[in-house]
Amino acid sequence: MKKSAVLLSLLLLADLSHAAGFALYEFSARGTAMGGAVMANKAEPASLATNPALITELDGTQAQLGLTVVTADAKTSVAGNARSLKDDVWLLPNFFITRKWSEDITFGLGGFSRYGLGGEYKNWQTWTGSALAYKVKLETFSFTPTIAVKANDELSVAMGLEAMVIGFSQNSTLLPGAAADATAYKISGSGVSWGGNFSFVYKPQWAEKWSLGAMYRTKVKQELSGRIHAGMEYPARNIYSADAKGSIALPDSISAGISFRPTEKWTLEAGIIGTFWSSYDQILIEYKDMENTPTIHNKKDYKDAYRLNIGTEYQLHTNWAVRAGYVYDKSPINEKAMDTLVPVDDRHIASIGFGYKNERWSVDAAYAHVFSKDLTGTTSSQFGNLPVKYSDGRSDMYALTVGYKF
Repeated sequence: MKKSAVLLSLLLLADLSHAAGFALYEFSARGTAMGGAVMANKAEPASLATNPALITELDGTQAQLGLTVVTADAKTSVAGNARSLKDDVWLLPNFFITRKWSEDITFGLGGFSRYGLGGEYKNWQTWTGSALAYKVKLETFSFTPTIAVKANDELSVAMGLEAMVIGFSQNSTLLPGAAADATAYKISGSGVSWGGNFSFVYKPQWAEKWSLGAMYRTKVKQELSGRIHAGMEYPARNIYSADAKGSIALPDSISAGISFRPTEKWTLEAGIIGTFWSSYDQILIEYKDMENTPTIHNKKDYKDAYRLNIGTEYQLHTNWAVRAGYVYDKSPINEKAMDTLVPVDDRHIASIGFGYKNERWSVDAAYAHVFSKDLTGTTSSQFGNLPVKYSDGRSDMYALTVGYKF
């Protein structure tokens, strides 16, 4: 149904959240190289995205500008009919700037993508899965004004707002086969939503080699306005060319990291991110100007998910550092409610990188490869309990960050 499709698009927004699939954690090349294990060790302007409390350690005014290039591939089989994604490249830009206002107060502003989704299946016209979706593009960009306060020599805390801009489009068909082009329709929409985060970092003087950081992200209520673009109208399926609106709530999450420095040159960190997906139960969609059309409830039974990471950094020289990391990213996908837009299960991510800095400039680079597990299950009863399988999921990420101290 048309509203179901809009609803499905918004549902995929939730899929982008903090666990496998389309979650984005690539906020800086240093963070990517260390598997995101940067919550409790060295501060950088990009800490605004991982643990804002760390920015109290940055002097003066500092800025970073970065870009991550992502390539991905995966195969989805629906009712025994398999298709692979077309080759594509996605760009994830980010920027961060911090300003030390006083000895104890630091302000910051970051801009980065927390969620992202894109892809189109090959030869979708003859594919059973095109009735679910054969093409999607979803982009988000968050602006995070933040204040961080140094409570004492051991503890810093921070609070930030988040304004998230969202744009998406999704293409599906009513019936795959010879009439696929004629029955194809598109859903598009956009919106701005608000959330927040609270964080701290604790570096005890009695255990100078250890530090602990944590952050809580609130739920984000998404209110979206969009439109269905249908070449033909299908009243029997409740599909019309008309304006639509919908809402979803992205779940809250908690992240934490503990860091240890065996020597002055060597840093280790391990961390975890937990997302409360079980609190997510449905998306509501309705047409804006069709009061008698029933509201759509698209249900999907997600599971709470977690992400484990470990990372290390070694200072080769005053100016040079090398890094490595590993991530295990648990998927929230319910194998009894699979779709065609999140074609991966649990993920293993291995990463490496290096950094150079002098008194003013810094340059960091990283590479990460994503290994995705296969998953077999079915669509939900809403889509006929069709057998589905995800396979051959993999991705490569190349990150570069440039920093400057004013």
